Amino acid sequence: METFRNLVVTIVVLFMSIPGLHAQDKFTVIKVTGNIVIKRTGSPLDIGTAFNQDENLSFNNSASRAAVINPQRGRYLLTADNAADFRSSKSEFLPPANKISSRGIGLILSVNDLKNYFEGSFVILDEIKIKLDPQIFPMNEKKYFYIRYNYKNETINKKLGFSNDTLIISRNELFTIDGKQIPNPEISEMKLMYMEEGLNYVSTPICSFTPVFPDEQELKKEVGIILKQTSSRTFKDKLNEVSAFITEFYGKPDLDNLKNWLSSNFSPEELN
Repeated sequence: METFRNLVVTIVVLFMSIPGLHAQDKFTVIKVTGNIVIKRTGSPLDIGTAFNQDENLSFNNSASRAAVINPQRGRYLLTADNAADFRSSKSEFLPPANKISSRGIGLILSVNDLKNYFEGSFVILDEIKIKLDPQIFPMNEKKYFYIRYNYKNETINKKLGFSNDTLIISRNELFTIDGKQIPNPEISEMKLMYMEEGLNYVSTPICSFTPVFPDEQELKKEVGIILKQTSSRTFKDKLNEVSAFITEFYGKPDLDNLKNWLSSNFSPEELN
């Protein structure tokens, strides 16, 4: 009898020690908006929190949501509406790669292309470079783009830089007024304008858009969790995951802008 009991204990210990067995049900929080609490402990979910998939969660309101991730199961956008499905599901959560979208790369050929490019919440990380057809959008000292926005009841016009056929939008330069850098203000709308100087000044509005300037230190922590949890995947998979997360919580990023930001903030070992 004693021998049988010892055998059972040994099997249980071995079963419990199998790598990844319980990790498959453990998710790590990437980001939370609102307030979500683990009912069992009363502890709120926060960036980096690891919790079991079968935990009962309390959402303070319908807008509360959390991006969570598991190395084997993938990323999941957790809300009050899908919490029950999340607890019971044993399937993978990674979205298909062909459903992940960023702002397109390539040559902008028309005003409509440019409007579509800026459409929606426009995420700016450091510096964005946009190639334009020089026949449609010539850029020189007399013809150029600028951004218009309101700051403290004052209209600010910021001329945008360019290099040949490439328009450059620099986060820092947008917020430099009279030679002084201002903190990222809450600006709900910016307007892209095209200026043609000559005998008469002709200023043409191209489009309005909602600028989004993520806190880059916070974003780096969030993306760091994604990269750590997807360390065994390819760079393309990691890029898709990061792009999808940013789109869900901030706005649609420019793919080249995102790649440059990743290479500036993470090591090759973390990305590849």
